[in-house]
Amino acid sequence: MNKDCCAANFERALFRFESTVQEFQSWACYKVEVGTAKAEELAPYELRKDKPALLLLDAEGGLLHKQQLCVDPAKFLKVIESAKRLSDLRFKLKERHLAKRAEARDRIDEQSFDSALRILDDLLSEREKLSGQVLTLIEEDRTKLAATAREKLEEANRLRAENQLLESYRLYEQIEKEFARLEELGDEAEEHRKEVGQTLRKMGVRIR
Repeated sequence: MNKDCCAANFERALFRFESTVQEFQSWACYKVEVGTAKAEELAPYELRKDKPALLLLDAEGGLLHKQQLCVDPAKFLKVIESAKRLSDLRFKLKERHLAKRAEARDRIDEQSFDSALRILDDLLSEREKLSGQVLTLIEEDRTKLAATAREKLEEANRLRAENQLLESYRLYEQIEKEFARLEELGDEAEEHRKEVGQTLRKMGVRIR
């Protein structure tokens, strides 16, 4: 309730404005003290430390709206209505999104990683429409793909260290092809591939 804090605006205006009070009756409302919450629980919301936050979430914890500035209660009614429409849209699209995610998982099982990444990136391009659960699953898939790419890169480095240059070069090419959308790993693989390729050419080994 500090004079420079939006908590006063929320407490004295927004939460006492009759129309917003009625709207919030259809929501499950919780109060969380930042000091008692785990840092990783709040990290996804990128909250300012000097301001209170009002978060509108879907039923699976996906963010619909974040308010960290003072607000006109009458205007905020439209925000609440928009958040409800977005929540309904996420629910409506959830099965379609899960089906596309399952398709990406099939590509991963087939070792067609670039195809899987294209599907996952396509889903993430409409992040706002993804429910909390779907977004979590997709981000987990991309994290696992990055770990797989890192393992392959480490294996390629091991082969290079053991002077198995041709095998190393071929693995780098595979990493480039299959993980092109993981930019950092792709750049690293490209750098090593060029280095190994130059060494092979000096040895008289022809590569395509």
